[in-house]
Amino acid sequence: MFTEESVAWILTVVALVCTIVPFWKALVVTLRGWNATRRVDPGLLRQGKAPERGRTEPFAVLMMRILRKSLKENEDHHPTDFVFDASRQYVMNEFEVNYTRLITMFGSLLPPIGFIGTTGGMLILFLSMQVSDSSLELGALALALTSSIFALIGFSILEGLKIKLYGRLLNSLRDVQVLFEDADRKREAKKAA
Repeated sequence: MFTEESVAWILTVVALVCTIVPFWKALVVTLRGWNATRRVDPGLLRQGKAPERGRTEPFAVLMMRILRKSLKENEDHHPTDFVFDASRQYVMNEFEVNYTRLITMFGSLLPPIGFIGTTGGMLILFLSMQVSDSSLELGALALALTSSIFALIGFSILEGLKIKLYGRLLNSLRDVQVLFEDADRKREAKKAA
């Protein structure tokens, strides 16, 4: 009914589809996160304005707005470094909730999918040895190997992108830190004068 090659191809496609779905969902979240961690012109950042409407608001702009509001409400009750650190922690928590956890969740599905494909392929392989069907043996090997390969490659890519995304977030928050430290120095000089 099926040739050896067609069984191998069908099972390879099934393994690929099973790993592509969570990988694709994680990739979409990563692209949204890439947009949210973009750097903003310092002039716009000082004003707390996003560069373009309709796109995801950059985390640097969010932090600048939170920091500005917190400092206005603070009125010298807490050290400004404490307010800055609390604002940064808030923004990093938002990043974690909206991007990192989702990427981790989808990425963490891939190794078990690869393991299920491997064990399922091995089970089919052992059964095919009993019935002496070489096309089934080849298909079982294809399922066992391709599901593991696709899952591990996808997982590795997502983990690498997650690390890169975190680095982009830190770079954008450093821009806010530079502006904050400059404003803090001016504020301290004004108090001293």
